[in-house]
Amino acid sequence: MSTILICGHRAYAVRGLKSVFERQGHTVLEFSRGEVKREGNTITGPVIELDANPMFKEKIDVVVNFILLQNSTVKENEEYVNALLRFCAIHSVKRLVQISSISSYPNDASLIKENTPIENHVELKGGYGLIKATVDNLLENSRQTVPFEIVFVRPGYIVAADNPHPFKGIAKFFGSKLAILIGDKKATLPCIHRDVLHQCLTEIAIQENPLPVYLLVEGENETKYSYFRSQSQALVIPLPKWIFFLGADIAKALHLLKERHVCMIKGAFKINGFDNTLTKSRLNALK
Repeated sequence: MSTILICGHRAYAVRGLKSVFERQGHTVLEFSRGEVKREGNTITGPVIELDANPMFKEKIDVVVNFILLQNSTVKENEEYVNALLRFCAIHSVKRLVQISSISSYPNDASLIKENTPIENHVELKGGYGLIKATVDNLLENSRQTVPFEIVFVRPGYIVAADNPHPFKGIAKFFGSKLAILIGDKKATLPCIHRDVLHQCLTEIAIQENPLPVYLLVEGENETKYSYFRSQSQALVIPLPKWIFFLGADIAKALHLLKERHVCMIKGAFKINGFDNTLTKSRLNALK
């Protein structure tokens, strides 16, 4: 059995993961930001000083990283990832499992597979996608120079009954009975249930000869609209795509909007296809 460190253990997407690993016989450590302290197997400290945290005493086999410094700068996120890489080298970690996102892919990718290149023009991404794509590029460029494996896990939208923000980035509510969809009826939203994600991670953490990238999505033809209808009885109004596209292009021509802002507007309406046949062939949890 392995010793597994979960970074970012307080996140909604992580709830219950420790127990899943422990039921399989693994020893689990948890880390999140806070003062330098250890209580049992839970360790806290400054994230950008993770490699210097003195509370880690045992050998660690696998690190599963959920941490994203969402309210911090891109530079601070890069500093954290560099500290994470140093930590893995110092502690002789065998595998770093990076919880990435499908947001790292280009908005205009018509079909996304495990080997689809991530967005290189990260400056065209919005806040969350910008950080995810930047971090992924940094880790990808580090692959050949670090003494451990780096495995990317790119899940769709993670759904669970206790999601504290089930409509974030999907719809804007006005009262409790009316919402505006951030996109139109065709805008895609591939999802994965949190318990399925956790089962996949138990396989990915210890799998021999892992894939470089696992693309974790369930179902087909899921959209923001269909997801909203499954979660709420409120009246939802989709946005008219052609009006927003025309307005964005005119604003760009008049130098009222930069290319990045135009891409962010059009990204709300993106339609991507997903083919994760390779991932499904390697993970029992998706069969």
